[in-house]
Amino acid sequence: MQFYERAADILRRLEQRQGSIKTMTIGNQHLKPEEKRKMYALICETLKNASALTTVVQRSGVAEAEGIGLRLALVLVHDLLLTKAGLQRQGANQSLNQRIRKHKAKLAAALAALKEELGVQNNADLVPAELRDSGSTFRHVRVNLLAATVDGVVKQFQDEGYELVDSRQMERSMAHKILAPKSRKFMRDSDLHDLLVLPPGTDLHAHPLYVGGSIILQDKASCMPAHVVRPAAGSAALDACAAPGNKTSHMASLMGNSGRIFAFDMDKRRLDTLVKLTNAAKCEIITAKCTSFLDVNPLDPQYACVEYALLDPSCSGSGIVNRLDALVDTYIATVGSQGAGSGRDTAGGGQEARLKSLADFQVSIILHAMRFPNVKRISYSTCSIHAEENETVVARILQSQDEFGLAPASDVIPTWPRRGLETAAGLTKDQAACLVRTLPEDGTNGFFVAGFVRQKPADVEKTKQQLDAMLATAAASDAANKATKNNSNSSKGKKRRGDVVATKAAAIGTQPPNKSTEHETAATGNRQQTAPLPSKKKRSCGPKGYRKRAKVSVTQQ
Repeated sequence: MQFYERAADILRRLEQRQGSIKTMTIGNQHLKPEEKRKMYALICETLKNASALTTVVQRSGVAEAEGIGLRLALVLVHDLLLTKAGLQRQGANQSLNQRIRKHKAKLAAALAALKEELGVQNNADLVPAELRDSGSTFRHVRVNLLAATVDGVVKQFQDEGYELVDSRQMERSMAHKILAPKSRKFMRDSDLHDLLVLPPGTDLHAHPLYVGGSIILQDKASCMPAHVVRPAAGSAALDACAAPGNKTSHMASLMGNSGRIFAFDMDKRRLDTLVKLTNAAKCEIITAKCTSFLDVNPLDPQYACVEYALLDPSCSGSGIVNRLDALVDTYIATVGSQGAGSGRDTAGGGQEARLKSLADFQVSIILHAMRFPNVKRISYSTCSIHAEENETVVARILQSQDEFGLAPASDVIPTWPRRGLETAAGLTKDQAACLVRTLPEDGTNGFFVAGFVRQKPADVEKTKQQLDAMLATAAASDAANKATKNNSNSSKGKKRRGDVVATKAAAIGTQPPNKSTEHETAATGNRQQTAPLPSKKKRSCGPKGYRKRAKVSVTQQ
């Protein structure tokens, strides 16, 4: 498959929700290394300009004239009209390129007419305002402490001509002015010791440090949860909703690859991405488990040593700037793809109902983590700006149990100035000060982080009673479902993931632990070898009983 044909196929797969933009471009094994960034840029820009490009293609009749589909026409016309370099030569079908070039005058005329109708002069103004790059978020670079040191990375950037700015000698408000786009300046982050800050738009995807796993391109806000939970070296930790794995690998980095991390995610495809990314980051202590965190038995002996829990559950994503999923949603709405609905409620009551469902699920995740008897510190985070998913969730947690309280503000990124909202959920001023918020004007995505610390011993008997009740409820539900299916003969297979999430959110964590057989898969390159795990033998974790692994492993439950 040649370059533009593959781009059209990626658009088709995006319409069908078969993966993310980055997975299908940067992570596409069928693309040559030099093609990946080109493909990523082409897909993103085609999605941004989909409305204008669709109009131009339809008015010109080029797709019908050449007998090609709309998707292929969109990517070809994008490069022909909207890029300085024009159509790609390397890896492209030159015969097709030549046929499209014959229509350039007609296509250019259609584009000019559209710009006149819309009252715009520049091609950039054809992109809907909500999809334009804001240029406000910095390029944050997390140093992978498993492969490099901060000082070493700083020196390499300086050797390449970057100028190090002393962040201690400047006001935060000056950062956007000093780190202007396309400037060759950078600085150490003033809040997180393993983070560097570069100008917005800095592209490091081909940089040797990134390719070699020494640096991770991760937004500052996304780096905060690992620093809030602060797992100690040699300890055991868990990541409840782990894929795609940046926060998991961050914990491993802070732990110095000493200890153990259990990473849970129910999406096999996303978990495979986690294994790939964390192996590339040289993580050696992660056991990835393909299961819902709500199905994990907190009293299972293998989790007896778990002391830290990082929770970053599904959320509305309302804080993410220039979301790639928003590009896909807008594209699908533009091209009118049949049966590829976005699954997002955006108006009125739909938005309110969705936020409530998400908040219920988020509460269930936190309460379930609190059932692990030796967990003593928890971080909870969302990439949302909605109080319903943030302060309100925290207030519900504080009201529904007494074993955990909020970590003090001095332990939750204390130098960060923007804190929680006290009026949103009836939190006190002191409680709100323990919470962290970020907004795009801070040079990051919109984000929220809270820390919980154990303040009294776990009530194991109460947890056992809850688990017994959960099993009984699940057994009764299963029996009723089987009876209904047998009577109606209308079984349609397994529930969709969204249905499972909604069911568990409604129960607020009252789902049974999964009792299926475990199989552990050791990921070594592109091969996987599977062997059964012992089902009853207690598995030790932590500094004494832990045996370091060469690669991230996967357990399917």
